Amino acid sequence: MRKTKERKLTNKILAIVLSAVFFATAISTAVFAVDGDEDASDTNSSTSSSSVAEGDSSSDESSESSSTSTSDESSDNSSESSSNESSNSSESSSNSSSESSSDNSSNSSSQPTTQPTSATTTTPTPQNPTNSLPVGTKFTVGNYTYMVKGPDTVILKGFAKNVSLSTVTVKNTIAYNGVTYKVVKIGTGSFTGENSIKKVICSKNITEVGAQSFKNCKNLTKVRMKLNVTLIRKGAFRDCKKLNTINITSTVLNEIKDNAFKNIKSGAVVNVMNDPVRKLVNAAVSSKVTVNMM
Repeated sequence: MRKTKERKLTNKILAIVLSAVFFATAISTAVFAVDGDEDASDTNSSTSSSSVAEGDSSSDESSESSSTSTSDESSDNSSESSSNESSNSSESSSNSSSESSSDNSSNSSSQPTTQPTSATTTTPTPQNPTNSLPVGTKFTVGNYTYMVKGPDTVILKGFAKNVSLSTVTVKNTIAYNGVTYKVVKIGTGSFTGENSIKKVICSKNITEVGAQSFKNCKNLTKVRMKLNVTLIRKGAFRDCKKLNTINITSTVLNEIKDNAFKNIKSGAVVNVMNDPVRKLVNAAVSSKVTVNMM
């Protein structure tokens, strides 16, 4: 009985060993076969890779050769083109310069020559009375009082306060507050009853002797009226009983109002410059006054 069990066990062990040997043999055969396939694949891959590498090398050489050839040809063409363009540009520039020179020469010869003028016209600067006083404003300059008549004109209104002179000298112009004014008129009643006055000289800018301006100046003896007097108003020299000499150098006097020379000294002499003024004065004075031509 015991021997039978040992035999069975021995048979099982043997069977297991045989199976193991068989299994090991099978695995070894399979591994060998796989290794052989891998070697063949490696060989083929190596051959193919070598062929491809050689092909790539050949292709690179061909490409490089082609590129070099193309580059050389392109360079030659570019050089030739550049040379031609440079030649054309030079020729064009030469032609342009020649044409420009010709045009300038033509224009220069066709344009008239103008001579600079050295003469200059001097225009007087007009006065700009920016500080002119309002019309009607009175002010005093020196020995006289004035009243504004316009932007640059004034009227003589009489002596300044506490002034009394024997000779009234009417100025051409006076300056006040930065403005120069022309004295163009002796105002109404300016020197009425001024007994200190012996002589009156009217400037060339006086155009009008106002009404009663020298009325009743009892010591007035001589009057001189200059160039531009055009009007002697009513009673200007009335009752000047010592007035014996009147010189009128104005040739434009055209009006003498009533009683301008009433009651002046009998035998007084009026001297004038032309016949129209002589006739005008003759009509304004009494028959006891003589009117002469200068």
